[in-house]
Amino acid sequence: MSITGRRLAASRRLERGPELSASICAEEDLVMKIDRIPLPSRTEGSITSIADEHGLSFIGGRISTGPPGPRFDVVEQEFDFETRSEQLWLAERAHEITIVPRRGAGRRSLLCCFVAFAAIAAAVPAVSQSNSELGSKLVGTGAVGPSEQGWSVALSGDGNTAIVGGIVDNKLTGAAWVFTRTNDVWTQQGSKLVGSNVVGQAGQGISVALSADGNTAMVGGPYDNLHAGAAWAFTRSGDVWIQQGSKMVGTGAVGNAAQGSSVALSADGNTALIGGSYDNLKAGAAWVFTRSNGVWTQQGKMVGTGAVGNAAQGSSVALSADGNSAIVGGPSDDSYAGAAWVFVRSDGVWRQQGNKLIGTGAAGKAGQGFSVAMSADGNTAIVGGLGDDANTGAAWIYSRTEATWSQQSSKLVGSRAVGEAKQGHSVAMSADGRTAVVGGIGDNSYNGAAWAYRRSGATWSQEGEKLVGLGATGHAEQGFSAALSADGNTAVVGGIADNRVTGAAWIHNRREGMWTQGPFLGY
Repeated sequence: MSITGRRLAASRRLERGPELSASICAEEDLVMKIDRIPLPSRTEGSITSIADEHGLSFIGGRISTGPPGPRFDVVEQEFDFETRSEQLWLAERAHEITIVPRRGAGRRSLLCCFVAFAAIAAAVPAVSQSNSELGSKLVGTGAVGPSEQGWSVALSGDGNTAIVGGIVDNKLTGAAWVFTRTNDVWTQQGSKLVGSNVVGQAGQGISVALSADGNTAMVGGPYDNLHAGAAWAFTRSGDVWIQQGSKMVGTGAVGNAAQGSSVALSADGNTALIGGSYDNLKAGAAWVFTRSNGVWTQQGKMVGTGAVGNAAQGSSVALSADGNSAIVGGPSDDSYAGAAWVFVRSDGVWRQQGNKLIGTGAAGKAGQGFSVAMSADGNTAIVGGLGDDANTGAAWIYSRTEATWSQQSSKLVGSRAVGEAKQGHSVAMSADGRTAVVGGIGDNSYNGAAWAYRRSGATWSQEGEKLVGLGATGHAEQGFSAALSADGNTAVVGGIADNRVTGAAWIHNRREGMWTQGPFLGY
């Protein structure tokens, strides 16, 4: 985090974390610039003191999402500093807050303050709900405090196994929950997954992945060990999940890379791709690991060429079924225009394929690469850009012919969005590359939604109305994450803010082009 002031007299740079503080002095108004901190979504900032040069002070002032308090007349939230009824969101871009002390309190030629940001993940108790009550709304048991389940989701190829990550569980230790479907009924399988040898608050579950058979899972935790980050592999035997080997931390990282920001698995589960969006001062990177006889070893570190500025490569990753093609998103590239990079493997060596992918028709700071997905053969990719067109958001489809990538049709923007939907916060693609789902967390005052698309030839069309899961409690932020089964007929959509940030995931099923929440009894 960096805090700066107009004609700044003093400043201090701090590392990311669940609690952040700094003291500054500045002439005129204080301007705090908060730089891309993926904190839990329920966060408040406290100002413990503000004083002018004459010694007049205001103690206990507070920045929150409500109106200006008794200590301040003005608390400005600029263009992309998002607020809503209970939440302060600091995850996606740089934000600024301007603080002006009360009138009549004295001259403000020099203001000094001590600022602290702290997560309040345990501040609001969650309402207990069971899976049987919720039908196809999945909420894992055994959570400790609000867990923000739905931060990440993944599905097995047959759509009968789902994994749901919740990074805030147990004070940001994080966890993941596995669910299975039998006779159209979803139940939790075993206890939540928490990797061993965690150092500090790891944020496990910020990313998850599953092999095609659902027997191998990967869980990312980018905050582990002071944001060095790591990923944990788990395997299933029968109905029992166990950790496989030690946590994975790629070599060659420059600084605290936040490895585990994103994860992906090949269909057989033997190739893993792990993104580290903060590597080398937020240039970002991705690491490849391969498994042989139950042992994971690093195969390489990938950094795409042609980046402009700190691209945050590794914010999102995806793999083809055979693990020989990879796509890596960098939403901060070129001042948040964003981009994605494709890499291919030959004889164990990874090389970039072509130039970075930048979709046409983007409007403003699109943040392309915030989310990515790939077809099984690696010849079709989808790239989400949640900031496109003043946070309406969009997604771009690309197809590969031999070794050449080209955009396929215009950008995808779902219909009937309400407000700044932030479509492209998540994307998913079926194995054949003909079905896609795009999540938009901001739709309808952060209730959130997802949009399904179907390809005919080279033309993509929206399939039905937007998907909004039933049984949500409050502004759920549905569309925070999304995944599809191989045939594209089962979708899972995460919503981290459901039920006072307990979080949840919703199952949607398609039959004959119609999407419905919950099981189809006639299948």
